[in-house]
Amino acid sequence: MRQQPKKVALSTLDGPARPQTTKPILMRNFSGLLLFLSLYPPTGRAQSPRVAGVAPMASVGLGYSYTNIAIPSSSARIALNGLDAAFTLDISPRLGARVDVGYVRASDVLNSGHHSDVLSYLAGPVFYPVRRRKLAIFVQGLLGAARVTGSVPGSGGGFLTGYVNQFAWAAGTGAEFRISESIGVRIGADYLHTRLFNSSTAIRGQDNLRITGSFVYFFGRRMRR
Repeated sequence: MRQQPKKVALSTLDGPARPQTTKPILMRNFSGLLLFLSLYPPTGRAQSPRVAGVAPMASVGLGYSYTNIAIPSSSARIALNGLDAAFTLDISPRLGARVDVGYVRASDVLNSGHHSDVLSYLAGPVFYPVRRRKLAIFVQGLLGAARVTGSVPGSGGGFLTGYVNQFAWAAGTGAEFRISESIGVRIGADYLHTRLFNSSTAIRGQDNLRITGSFVYFFGRRMRR
């Protein structure tokens, strides 16, 4: 007679045992992960993209200069023509420093048979109220000196000739137009104050107008806005 296998009933205090499942374990792990992320959010920080500015680090300009100067002891004014050279170093996109050297000359001043010229060497700050990729508007204030050679009508007739090398300054505005990344054009207009002797050989101030037009070469790294 075949003996049937015995069935053993497993029981606990709470009742019959049930087979275990992994679903509650996964739910508990997932809930714990959500709690951890809510308490300790990621520390990553979004950064807005940086936009490159349009300020060149330095530039050199060379071009034409027209200066209209006053003659002491005379109502006459003289037009002089020549060259102007400038070196500009930008400290920031809005502020720079400029060194400017100019030389202008006129022949046979007041039919005297003598020439007149102005050699100016100035330096000072440059401010850019407007600056775009292709256009920059600037305002400058320059201090230095100027050697002015002139021929002035004498009080007793004839002409007094000579030169004066004294303090000078200029203030004005202008614009730069970029043709390419490294080449541009600059135009400017300044009030230029110099000094020259009058008919009694006393040194007097001169109120002059200077207009410049230059080709500009930009070089160096580009600065951020």
